[in-house]
Amino acid sequence: MLFGVIYTPRGDVSEESGKRVLQLFANWTLPAGYEIKSHYAFADGSGGIILAEVSTAAAAYESAAPWGPFFEFKIAPIVDIAESLPILQKVHAWRDSVR
Repeated sequence: MLFGVIYTPRGDVSEESGKRVLQLFANWTLPAGYEIKSHYAFADGSGGIILAEVSTAAAAYESAAPWGPFFEFKIAPIVDIAESLPILQKVHAWRDSVR
């Protein structure tokens, strides 16, 4: 399942904590069942966004757990817009049918 992951720094970011995150990230390996499709940093330094193929909720949890002291996460399943439009059309038709 495809997930969008938005992460933002937790609390005050210091030069020391920034260096520690880089050190940890350089030595980290992805958990089984978690494949990063794309990963971007926000240009204003306020965190970043990841698109990941995730096989289980446990894999999503394992990918975020090492970074808990440094970042807050919003992890949500995502749907391709081409798939979402027919679903929304069906939902609207159903709502319109209820009187």
